[in-house]
Amino acid sequence: MGRTQSLAMLVALALGLSACSSGASVPTSLSDTGSSSVRMGAWSPSQLDLIAATGDPAVMPSTPGFSPGVLYVNRVYVDQNRAAHAAQLAVITAGEGISNAFIGVYDPSDDKLLATTADLSQSLQKPGIIRADLTTEIPAQPMNKKLWIVLLIGGMTKPPTVIGGREYGSNLGLTGDYRLWVSDANNLTSFPVTMPKLKVPEHGSIPFVAIAG
Repeated sequence: MGRTQSLAMLVALALGLSACSSGASVPTSLSDTGSSSVRMGAWSPSQLDLIAATGDPAVMPSTPGFSPGVLYVNRVYVDQNRAAHAAQLAVITAGEGISNAFIGVYDPSDDKLLATTADLSQSLQKPGIIRADLTTEIPAQPMNKKLWIVLLIGGMTKPPTVIGGREYGSNLGLTGDYRLWVSDANNLTSFPVTMPKLKVPEHGSIPFVAIAG
């Protein structure tokens, strides 16, 4: 088993333990959920007590590459109707010379920035699971509402490697409503209040990023 897969499994386990320690309950049958629409066999962010996430970190096989000053915009859907207070990311190998690094959340309905973390530069220069508080609470959103979780590293001499999806085909041949976008600008050091002009990357791996309560 490779280092990426091992850490991915560790991330999933750690997040799962976090969910248990926070008092989250796991239904044992459909009757416990009050809804016959819940599919217990399918993975969803709520299984790790996450509100929204780009994917299951236990099965994400790749390590995305990053360029400085670029927004990496990841489409997610709300999986729990509760307020969000933190963002999460998993670093496999440390970056170097990192500055102005943040995770932010935008609302695609009006392109407005909802919340951001403080600077994560120090955290990205060591391996491990990052759980960073959002500087502003994101109020509970409707189930299945689309959000963008965005990663920015303003400057770096060596990028960190993080858990992510496969390198090619991230957008699955779609012609719109892509899963991954990048900003047209490549000199950003903070999040604009309104989402800037975006473009579709020629190829790219979606990083594991998530928001939680």
